[in-house]
Amino acid sequence: MGMLDKIKFFQRLMADPELDRLYKQLKERRLDPGLLELEDALIRWAGFFHHHSLEYGIKHGMKVGRNPRVEPLVVFTGFELIEIGDDFVASSFCTVRAVAAPIKIGNKVSIGPGAALLGANHGIEPGVPHQDQPQKSKSIIIGDDVWLGAHCLVLPGVKIGSGSVLAAGSVVLEEIPEKVVAGGVPARVLRSR
Repeated sequence: MGMLDKIKFFQRLMADPELDRLYKQLKERRLDPGLLELEDALIRWAGFFHHHSLEYGIKHGMKVGRNPRVEPLVVFTGFELIEIGDDFVASSFCTVRAVAAPIKIGNKVSIGPGAALLGANHGIEPGVPHQDQPQKSKSIIIGDDVWLGAHCLVLPGVKIGSGSVLAAGSVVLEEIPEKVVAGGVPARVLRSR
């Protein structure tokens, strides 16, 4: 089984509501003790992370609307600065990172696998190492009914209008108007929706 096959296997396994049943079946097979230890650690860790990340965020001040669906391995930071509307969907490996400014996500927003909303970035002033520069934080606002494709990157200070779709792999540096399809690096409007 190649690495990509293993990743796909774990993604399917972690998203399955019968995680414990499948885990026990896997453990009973005992094909390769070394592989089994790795699988055991990954499955237990991912299952814990999946079931507790959203609840942990809510307990620490994150505001979340009704019916959220957050897949395994989604990372939220800056909980008290994050506000999420109803019917939110976050696919595996997403990041929502608020630092000193809020991130507001509307209703019926879907975020594809590996996408990131980054509310801060380091400066790039000449003569100062990038690690020594302060982070510059700005808010991110995502309207209602927005779909961010896989591996979309939304940078600080961006507003995405309601009803818009961002193509996979887009890097969003500036405001995207309502009801458009946008994409590219940097993202630009491709057509109306």
